[in-house]
Amino acid sequence: MTWRTTFIFIVLATLVTVLVGWLTSIGILPISPVINYSDAGLRFIHVWILLAIAIGLVLPTIVFLVWLKNPQVRKIFGFYLLVIVIQIFTENIVSSLWLKSLVVIIGTLYTTFRVWQLWYEQQSLKTTNLSQLNLKIISSVLWLLLGFWSSNLIMLLTLSWPSIL
Repeated sequence: MTWRTTFIFIVLATLVTVLVGWLTSIGILPISPVINYSDAGLRFIHVWILLAIAIGLVLPTIVFLVWLKNPQVRKIFGFYLLVIVIQIFTENIVSSLWLKSLVVIIGTLYTTFRVWQLWYEQQSLKTTNLSQLNLKIISSVLWLLLGFWSSNLIMLLTLSWPSIL
């Protein structure tokens, strides 16, 4: 993962979000301006957000801090955390100032990128100079994150997208 790749993705995701928001605002795209979850769906989303904070934010932050002196681990989790923090800020700003439903589009774009990012970094671990124990721990965390964010993508496609279309 590089600064260039990360920056290009963030710019493209922002442009897609603005384009979808504009097309929705002028009535070209049939996307609801709000997310219409059922009561059960809303309860599920609240639990899912807590899981996302614990698995997707707290755990990688701990790994980042524990292995801060290792440049490769710092790079892997630094870029991961940078992208997730930018996603959170983008979702908060867009949903409070414009259309709440754009959170689904932003979440889908960033989650897809995150799954690719984690897969790419998992493959790059094969060329590290980490000890076997540290390699197993970092690899396990990456697999856990990859599984969680893949599940998040499925949840977005099956629960969130139908609630805005």
